[in-house]
Amino acid sequence: MKKLYILLCGATAALLMAACQGGKTAAAAEAGDTLEMKYAKLLTIVKHGDGEESSDAAEGIDYQYAEAIIANPWKAGTMLHRYILIPKGEEGDKTVAMLARRHSTGARCTTDTVRTPVERSAVFIAPHCQLMYEMGCQQAIRGVCDLDYINIPDVKKRAASAGNTAGKASAENAAAGNSIVDCGSSMAPDIEHIIALNPEAILLSPFENSGGYGKLDKLHVPIIEAADYMESSPLGRAEWMKFYGMLFKKDGNAPKTALAVSCEPKADSLFAKIEKEYLKLKAEAAGYPKGLSILTERKTGNVWYVPGGQSTIGILLEDANARYIFEDDEHSGSLAMSPEQILAKGKQVDVWAFKYFGGAPLSQTQLLQEYDGYKALAAFSRGNIYQVDTSTVPYFELTSFHPELLLREFIILAHGERFGKLRFYKK
Repeated sequence: MKKLYILLCGATAALLMAACQGGKTAAAAEAGDTLEMKYAKLLTIVKHGDGEESSDAAEGIDYQYAEAIIANPWKAGTMLHRYILIPKGEEGDKTVAMLARRHSTGARCTTDTVRTPVERSAVFIAPHCQLMYEMGCQQAIRGVCDLDYINIPDVKKRAASAGNTAGKASAENAAAGNSIVDCGSSMAPDIEHIIALNPEAILLSPFENSGGYGKLDKLHVPIIEAADYMESSPLGRAEWMKFYGMLFKKDGNAPKTALAVSCEPKADSLFAKIEKEYLKLKAEAAGYPKGLSILTERKTGNVWYVPGGQSTIGILLEDANARYIFEDDEHSGSLAMSPEQILAKGKQVDVWAFKYFGGAPLSQTQLLQEYDGYKALAAFSRGNIYQVDTSTVPYFELTSFHPELLLREFIILAHGERFGKLRFYKK
């Protein structure tokens, strides 16, 4: 870890601190250790008082807290959110008091304070629910949104147990026990259910120009803006699990404030394993001749959205040593193309691999009924069509934080089954 002072840590961090927007609690920046982020560009984590003598050493207090700074993906040089993570317990209470005394001096930024470990949370995003199970802190999931779209059996089971009691009582039971409450749509969550859950944090996906979170902003509950999906690097998104691991503790009866039961070590080891496998697969794929050309989406209305050349999917295809008709594009998000623009390159598409939700796989006849132009794709005429049903297959739950799984999938599609059998896509 690298020693630094936040105000002097470089142009980017300085800009972020200066451009802080919104929040509930003010806290001053001070010396700390910055965790190395190898791939994530939107996340900075700084630990303060990690075994060091603080300026309050005369009081015999060793303050320990962490600072998480999230850059605004949509406005360069500004900050989306800043969090101060302070362990629960007496020492944490002293840290809160210390920061309150200092908030009026030095450089400061409006932020949310989160007391850790978070034991009751409302999680609006399925991949983050899956990640919490992998980190061993699934008991902290007490409410979810968009339950019908979550492919995690235990979440369904725990939600079903809460369903025996209606409304507010169900949410209150979930707050006190093991059940999970369906908090409705992530776009219009059930505020009464969330209030009854008494969550210590709410995890949700931020969006550009969202205008805030309406009634959620008035609950005085820290809103963890999970902007990991805006990372363009596949491993960059996965690396955010280091932050999420700091929020929770492993399930069990260990003391709440014991650092040994934090999910942080599990998150770190999980990411190291993912990184190792990803880089291994990438190196192996690079040893083969350039693979087949893969198209990953199908037409939606009058628009055909496809990944930008520097998007997560675009980079995955590149790392799979596959061809992609828009591989020279420089955008990191989706491209809104007309069907004609796609079909103009249709003869270059060797493999068509897309997602759908619910029902039987779409036959070629059904696809042509949807849009006759599909027949211009070389993959269509050759029968190289692969589909994944996201209503039954945990595609999003697993691949969001496990890019190595999707990388393997694309390598198989591009180079054949020398890498094994497909896990998600079916021909």
